[in-house]
Formats: sequence, structure tokens, C-alpha cells
Amino acid sequence: MRIRVQIGLILIVSLATLLCTWQFSQAGGSYQDALREDVKRQAAVQEDVRHLYADEAPPAFLVAAEEARARALAALAKDNRLAAAENELASRTAFSLRQAAPPGLLVGNDTYLTPNLGYDVPRRLAGAQQRSAGLYALNPDATLREGDRWASWALVSAGIAGAAVIAAAVAAGVLRPPAWRRPVPAGVRVLREPEIIPQPATAPRDDRRSVWCHLVVFCLLFFLPLGQLAAAGTEQRAQAQAARRAVQLSTDIAASGERSAFLTRSVQAAHVADIRAAVRTTLALETQQARDTRSELEVARAETAVAAQLRRVAEYMGRAPVRADGVDPATVTALSAEPEQWPAMTAEQNHQVTLGDRAGNRGLLLAAATAIGVVAEYLMAAAIAARRRRWLRWPAAAAVLSVALTVVAFA
Repeated sequence: MRIRVQIGLILIVSLATLLCTWQFSQAGGSYQDALREDVKRQAAVQEDVRHLYADEAPPAFLVAAEEARARALAALAKDNRLAAAENELASRTAFSLRQAAPPGLLVGNDTYLTPNLGYDVPRRLAGAQQRSAGLYALNPDATLREGDRWASWALVSAGIAGAAVIAAAVAAGVLRPPAWRRPVPAGVRVLREPEIIPQPATAPRDDRRSVWCHLVVFCLLFFLPLGQLAAAGTEQRAQAQAARRAVQLSTDIAASGERSAFLTRSVQAAHVADIRAAVRTTLALETQQARDTRSELEVARAETAVAAQLRRVAEYMGRAPVRADGVDPATVTALSAEPEQWPAMTAEQNHQVTLGDRAGNRGLLLAAATAIGVVAEYLMAAAIAARRRRWLRWPAAAAVLSVALTVVAFA
């Protein structure tokens, strides 16, 4: 009965270990899927942001600037030939730019046009993302949580395997009371040797200590692979998270840089318009002809008002989007990122790299401990079979070294 129980426990250990291996494999696959999904998603964010803020928004701001200039000069065009000429130039420039743009671009239609403030760029970004709904529907965090669930079930399986190993060791070390023993029926052969598991309970008294050591080494060879599986799962998760953080950091830097560059160029254009108005005023005051001075000063005052309007347009078009604009939350985070936040993101990435390195080192130490444990098992079996007690010091030393490496791995 003792052997039958142990065979059943070993079967449980084997099945639980196989199940644990498969579950950790599923967890690793989920971690890699989360990384791949994040790469696809962040690539879509970068491309949409780059196309909008580098390709579509600058011409849209130029159109908005020309239209604002035309509106400001239209009131002066009746009595001011200079204003009329400038108004006609601005109007035709804006019209030509809009006509040359395909209907699908920001300036190709009035879908996102806001009176006196130019174009609603964040809402245009939300519309562009809706056309790539499949990519933005990817949820790497949910996939990562799925991997964590697989890893949790794998740890449960490892716990079952460990408990079965402990139960098998207890069954091998506990001697049944005489009242529980049943005589062997006549004509039934009982296989007592070789033992599947070292049996301290049935070993001779003089050999019991060495058999106990053998049992410890035997159990160690079952526990160590479970630790290696857990270490490999932790390493895979940490590596996937480190890669995800790197992708997210690069996306935040690229996206916020595109928006900041557009906003900076637009504000600079407003400053240039203000400077041009001031220069026109200076030139008008330096002339000796009063009629020329009047028209130039009127246009200069209109251009000063246009410059102030352009600053408002630049701030409106270059503002950071919010979720109320319908923009993807990850894109909102990326476009709102500031350089002050990047060190913290880099630190998080480095933390995940450190976790992965620690898990990898733990796996290497456990692999070394397993190899030394195998050597200890062979040496122990040889010493017991030869009944050479002096030989036991070598497998005992190997077993102590294996345990020491295991302790260092989990320290």
C-alpha cells in the first residue's frame, strides 16, 4: 500500500508539473501578445499624430491665418486701397490652399472648422482614429492580466505538485503502526525492491539516516524544476513590461514632440505677424505723405489685431486633447506628456529590466542547483548500494551546495 500511495503521488506530481509548465507557457504567450498589441497600437498613435500635426495641421493654420487676415482687412477695403489689395491677396491665398487640398484632409472641408479659431485638431484626430478602430481596440493591459491569471493558475499547480512531493516524503518516512499492518495473502508476491522513493520508514536502523538524506535529495529534484518554471514566468513578464514601457516612452516623446513643434511654429507665426504690424507702423510714421500714413496705419492696426487672433488660433489648434474630444486615452496621455515625466517613465522601464535580470539569475542558479542535485542523487544511490558510509560525505556536500544555491536564488 505504501508503494501504491507513492506511485499515485508521483503521478500527481508529474501531471501537476506538466500542467504548470503548460500554464506558464500560456502566460508567456499572453505577455508576448500584450507586447505585440502595444507595439501595433503605439505605432498607430505615432503615425496618426505625425500625419495630423506635421502634414495636415500646418496648412490648416496657414488657411486660418489668411482667412483671419482677410476678415480683418475687409472692413477697411472700401476706403483703403492698400487694405483692399491685402484683403484680396489673403482671400485668394486661403481659397487656393483649400481648393488644392483633397476633401479628406483637414482643410479640404469645413467639418472641423470653428469660427474665428481655426480647425478643431483634436476632434480631427478622434475622427482619424475611428477609421482605425481595430488597432485602437487592442487592449494590451487586458492581455497582460490574462497572462497574470495563467501565471496564478500555474502557481496553484506548482503548489499542488509541491504538496504531493511533501506527502510522498511523509508517506516514505512514516512507519505504519502494527495494528494497521495486514499479512500478505498466500500466493501473492510483493515487490519490495528496488524502491521508487527512498523509504526511511522501512530501512534498517543503521541505514535510516543515509536514507533520509537520500529522500531529501530525491525531493529536491522535484522542487527545483518548479522554481525554474516560476522564475522563467517572472522573467518573461518583466521583459515584456520593460519592452512595453520603452515603446510607450518613445511614443510619448514622439507624439508630444509633434504637437509641441506645431504649437511652437504657430505661436512663432503669430509673433511674426505682430512684428510685421509693428514694422509697418514704424515705416508709416517715417513717411512724409499723410495720405500714405493713414492707410498704412490702418492696415498696421488691423494686422496687430490679427496677430492677437492668431495667438488664440495657435493655442486652440495646438491644445492637448482630452477624453471629451473622443481621442483614445493612450493618445491623450502621449500628447499631454511633458519632459518632466520622462525620467519617471525611464525609471519604471529600468525597474522592469532589473526584475527580469533578477528572475533570469534566479533561473540560472536553480538550474545549477538542479544539476548539482542530480549529481548528488547518483552519488547517494551509489554510496547506499555499496554500503560505503564514507562515500556519503560527497553526496551530502553536493546536496548542501544545491540547497545553498536555492537559498541564494530566492534571497
